[in-house]
Order: sequence, then structure tokens, then C-alpha cells
Amino acid sequence: MPTPLPCPCGSGKPYAGCCRPYHTGKPAPTPEALMRSRYSAYALDKPDYIMHTTHPRSPHWQPDRTAWRADLSAFSTGVRFVGLRVLATTENTVTFRAILMQGTRDVSFTERSTFERVDGRWLYVSGA
Repeated sequence: MPTPLPCPCGSGKPYAGCCRPYHTGKPAPTPEALMRSRYSAYALDKPDYIMHTTHPRSPHWQPDRTAWRADLSAFSTGVRFVGLRVLATTENTVTFRAILMQGTRDVSFTERSTFERVDGRWLYVSGA
């Protein structure tokens, strides 16, 4: 039997039992789960999920969905997603370190993301 695909979010769980349910429509129950599922969506080139989980008030939100999808996909396919470390969480924020490589260049970053619950679903608002 083949080994299950590990989840890119670094949880140690198989993708099918970790972020995949969120990618297929189940609402993420916490900001951390949403942040992890968004990282996995970037790593797996799932731009529609990123768009669906971005708050319209976010500075990253774009009205031109076709251009936005293309931008997200270009980023996802141009970067290697090496790892994710959650550093801290609060009721509506997650601070994390995303380890990324673009060719041989380290483009890793640390961010404190803010999330808002809208109609029962957590959405990404902004990061600093």
C-alpha cells in the first residue's frame, strides 16, 4: 500500500486527513487551521482556495479574479515550499515562519496574520 502524501503544512498528518478537507469545502475551525491550509494551498498551487479564504477588505484581495488567480499560481509554481513553523497564536492571529526557496535564493519570511470570522468561516485579512 502506498504511503499517504504528507500535508505540506508540517502537521505531520497525511494531507487527506489534514488540509484536504478544507481545500474541498469544510470550513477551517480556527485561524491556525486556516493559515496552515492556506500555506498548503500555496504549496499545492490551489489559487481558488486562497482567493476564497481572503477577506474582501484584505490588501491582497483583487477584483480581477483571472489576474489574481494567475498571480497566485505564478507565485506557487515559482517557489519551493520547504516548511512551516507556527510561532504563536491568539484568538484571531497566527504568527508563523514560512520557509521558502526561489531557485537557490532563500525567500523565507515571518508574518503575523490577522483573521476575521465572517458567516461562520475564518478569512485571512492581513499580515505584517
